[in-house]
Amino acid sequence: MGRELLAAEPAFAAAVERLEPVLREQAGVSLLGATEPDADLTSLTAVMPALFGLQVALAELWRSYGAEPSAVIGHSLGEIAAAVTAGALDAPTGARIVAFRSRLLTTVRGGTMAVVDLPPPDLGRMTEDLPTLHVAVYASPEQCVVTGSAQEVGALVARVTAEGGFARTMPVPVAGHSPDVDPLLDAFAWELGAVPYGDPVCRRYSTVLDDPLDEAPYDTAYWLANLRRPVRFEQAVRAAARDGHRVFVEVAPHPTQAHPLARTLEAAGADEALVVPTLRRGTDDATSFRTALATLLVHGARVPSARETLHPDGRITDVPPPRWQHRRYWAGEVVLPLPAPESRPAAATRLDRLRMLVARVMGFAPDRLDPDVPLTDLGLDSLTAVRIRTAVLGEFGSAPELGVLLRQGTLRGVAGLLDDAPAPSPAPPLAHPGEPVHGTPGVLRSFPGTGPHAPLFLAHAAGGSSDVYGHLAARLDGHRPVYGFDRLEHPDDVPARAAEFARRIRQIRPEGPWTLGGWSYGGVVAQETARLLSRAGEVTALVLVDSILPLPAPPVATPAEEARRRFAGFAAYVHTVYGVELELPYVELGAMDDTAQVDLVLALLEKAVDLPPAVLAHQRSSYLDLRSAERHSPGPYPGRTLLYRATRPAPHTVRDARYERTDATLGWDAHCPDLTVTDLPAHHLALLDPPAVDTLAADLARALDPSGLPPTTAPMEP
Repeated sequence: MGRELLAAEPAFAAAVERLEPVLREQAGVSLLGATEPDADLTSLTAVMPALFGLQVALAELWRSYGAEPSAVIGHSLGEIAAAVTAGALDAPTGARIVAFRSRLLTTVRGGTMAVVDLPPPDLGRMTEDLPTLHVAVYASPEQCVVTGSAQEVGALVARVTAEGGFARTMPVPVAGHSPDVDPLLDAFAWELGAVPYGDPVCRRYSTVLDDPLDEAPYDTAYWLANLRRPVRFEQAVRAAARDGHRVFVEVAPHPTQAHPLARTLEAAGADEALVVPTLRRGTDDATSFRTALATLLVHGARVPSARETLHPDGRITDVPPPRWQHRRYWAGEVVLPLPAPESRPAAATRLDRLRMLVARVMGFAPDRLDPDVPLTDLGLDSLTAVRIRTAVLGEFGSAPELGVLLRQGTLRGVAGLLDDAPAPSPAPPLAHPGEPVHGTPGVLRSFPGTGPHAPLFLAHAAGGSSDVYGHLAARLDGHRPVYGFDRLEHPDDVPARAAEFARRIRQIRPEGPWTLGGWSYGGVVAQETARLLSRAGEVTALVLVDSILPLPAPPVATPAEEARRRFAGFAAYVHTVYGVELELPYVELGAMDDTAQVDLVLALLEKAVDLPPAVLAHQRSSYLDLRSAERHSPGPYPGRTLLYRATRPAPHTVRDARYERTDATLGWDAHCPDLTVTDLPAHHLALLDPPAVDTLAADLARALDPSGLPPTTAPMEP
């Protein structure tokens, strides 16, 4: 946590240096040691003081750029760091409270916690016969954290899941903010004694007290209540929104509260508010912080020292104007089509042909592709590499192995490995030509294109962005607009992502009708989204592009065997692609959760093979997304469903028996009774590239619009 900031941000390093002796004296914890990659933060007595110290240091980092808080909100343990940030406690006092709190919590036995996507009234209805359950956190209007006995928490999770909702137990050793901590309160009060405090220098919205605006002091009684009472986070955020606050910075090593914060602000009528995380797990902390700082700046937040600190010699200048194409589109005029681009120059070199092909797959103009720049620097990941290799094989009759592309391969280098096959004869022109278009990121990614029919909303595939739908969007232009839902790090489960997708769809088209879909994992998210939206309006169709529901996992005897089942195929894939043996510690992996598993596997891969960060990041996000799909149990969706199924096996992928289905419906007939299956003669990874995407777009246009209005896409200039 924060390791890269020590070298990149002097203010952060200075804050850590000041806090180091404080935490050592009060808690016996080294804050510097906690930033080490191999730091042991498994115990409460280590992780809680480390989190406190990191939050205080990050607040000092923000202040060094002139970002002064006009208010603070603290979530559970975070209230202590918030009090220090607001000037009501000094750092030694805050560290002392954290130290006593964490030591006492280690003595609590029994009980567990779960996050449940239910508003409090519905939660009360489902827990009437579960007397040990209590609300520990009011997170957002539709999410709570509950605490109680492991048996009753498990019963609640099962009930919510059976009704199609989301609930998940949390990997925490203590059932905090509940009667389980009552035996600690006298000892906590005795340890704390009289807590020295002052008045905060900014507004404090309490998550402890019934009234978030209550100005009760930060005395001993307050910190006892902070340990025992539920966290009233939603109520505090609502109060801040009512007071006009619209910029919320989460000061933490990872944005655990970003989603409930955004949902609460939306419910409070402040959905235009800006929510900015400081750091993100699994990324370069220095880059993440500068990105957060830039986010504040471009949204007009007052950060007075940022420009002077970051760019002391910088100046404001005008950027070049856009290069207008000067084409007329007046009503009533006949617009002559642009001259059709030649398929390729008569004397096109091997490199020219390769550049055109890669540009088409990646969505770049050919002149944007420097032949000597590694493709991974342009965003190539393992998925795109397979798509490019397939296209190269079709064009040249030979293709390099994936490892060549993913190990900093350049266009010039790849061209040198290809056979001098003659250029194939130009294919006949498509009925509805269209080059891939990049969407414009925003609330939803907006692809250029219009049309008279309801927009098509497409969810991202595992680990990727919705930009992969560029070819399809271009071919549907003139028929219907296309929007894409890009991947969010959080929420990270299918029901919550579907809820966010539905919310963003209704911001663009509040009343419907809606047409939804997705390729691969995106289809799983889209099906759940269709279920949600169908309660509020008309969903004309659900489009599943080779979305496969996994078969049940075979029974295994030990966690190590389950880890072997998950990762042995990946190790074989690494051997095939990179020619190295990836030795994996399956016993150790079996004791880890999904995130820790994939982080360890990729750390070992990074040591064995020199791979760009983009490739590793895509492998990580893809694995976590697929695991979320495997945990998801689709609910019934009676609406019209169109399933497009790939009929050829995908090359150069990790083989998993759970996805080797032979049934034509890929498992969806059990959940979508109004199902039409259409076969596409291509493999899974080629469905959104020509020529398969031409067939997909034409059939989709006919299926979604039986009246017969076809797409009318004109050729696009790069």
